Amino acid sequence: MTESFPLQPSPGVALTGRAAAQQLTVMGLDADLLTEACHEGLQAAINQHTPFDPVIAFGFEHWEKTVSAVRKYLDIRGWQAHDRANAPRSVSPEGLAAIAVMGGNASTGNPDQRPTNARSKGPTLRGEVDDNAVLSHIQLVHQLALDLSEGATTVDTAVARGASLRTWILLYFWDRSENTLRCELSLPTACDDGVITQWHTRIILPEVPLEPVGLEAIPPRRPTDDVDFDVVAL
Repeated sequence: MTESFPLQPSPGVALTGRAAAQQLTVMGLDADLLTEACHEGLQAAINQHTPFDPVIAFGFEHWEKTVSAVRKYLDIRGWQAHDRANAPRSVSPEGLAAIAVMGGNASTGNPDQRPTNARSKGPTLRGEVDDNAVLSHIQLVHQLALDLSEGATTVDTAVARGASLRTWILLYFWDRSENTLRCELSLPTACDDGVITQWHTRIILPEVPLEPVGLEAIPPRRPTDDVDFDVVAL
């Protein structure tokens, strides 16, 4: 059974090797599960891609298939798939953690660099990152969107919105020059215009070497087309 994990005392830490494995164990996860899911997602996108697809199609296909694979693997561990505002997330059995899947930039999976999501996201991610900051006792540089009353604190607004879980981001990056897939499970605590700028804890996953078969048919890398939809009732 998973449980609330002890956050690291120094925000910005990148965990590798045994430390990363221990943190994943506390969350009821393991590196093989996450890297296998990311690898399966990439392979499924490669298998369904044809030379007749639009050149921008592969980025979306890669994200779509990775989301599907990750949620399938997490379902085995008792995590439930949710789609609040059409943003796909998996929530832990105790409702204390959620995982979102996003394409990352070239710094993904490198403990010595600062990664970010490759494509700007909407208000859903902004709210989740704000909740992460509040729950991690980090001072926000802006007021949360919901303003209850004069004198309300960010903690008040987070609680009013039902903020009780931390949303982790499973970032993936296909490094074509090295023919490897790099991934990490990381906790964002600040973002600017939909782009994550600060991480509290980064769990670096092992690199996945890829077979070259079929990769030559994939178009050159462009900005990823993974999406977050925010639906507003009219």
